[in-house]
Amino acid sequence: MKGSRIFKMLCVTGMFALVTVFVFSGCATKEYVGQQIQPVADRVTAAEGKITANEGQIKQLESKIAADEAKISSVEGSIAKTDAKAEKALASLNNLKVERKIVLASDKKDGAIFKLNSSELSDKTKQDIDAFVGDLANDQNVTILVAGYTDNSGSEDYNYALAQKRAEAVTRYLVTAKNINPTRIVTASYGEGNPIADNKTKDGREQNRRVEISVYRESINVTK
Repeated sequence: MKGSRIFKMLCVTGMFALVTVFVFSGCATKEYVGQQIQPVADRVTAAEGKITANEGQIKQLESKIAADEAKISSVEGSIAKTDAKAEKALASLNNLKVERKIVLASDKKDGAIFKLNSSELSDKTKQDIDAFVGDLANDQNVTILVAGYTDNSGSEDYNYALAQKRAEAVTRYLVTAKNINPTRIVTASYGEGNPIADNKTKDGREQNRRVEISVYRESINVTK
């Protein structure tokens, strides 16, 4: 009888121990799983934050691209209008002949008349214009073509705008300093087109950064 009670006690104790091990083992398993999952969850959260930030940057980039495209369209529209005006004016010169012409370009003695990316006239250039113009202010029967050019540094659109600024700088000087009627002046830009020297060399690029002034007079055909 005594042995039977001892056996029962051992069985109960064993079951209690087994349950204890199972319970604590279960808790340990949940804690372990939690320790393993949490870093993964943190990484997912960080990745989602990074994706959100990247999406924001993409939207900003898209907005900037849209703004740049609008600006380019505006510039192209302005260039088209300027081209149309210049072409109309140049067409009117077809019935005229060139009386004289000067190319304001670099030379070995004085170097380039225009610095890179600049439309500012040098003192030497102004002196050359003074000598060329002479009494044109008093001659109402001539038309003056002022054409600007660049080297091939930079984009085509940029060079077109820069050549236009150079031609306008000369035109402004003719009007303000030499008192020539602005309605008799045609200003045109040829950008990097029609180079007169090799753009592969420094000297060549300096020569291509130029302005040409041509004086046109109506030709009179005398028939016998």
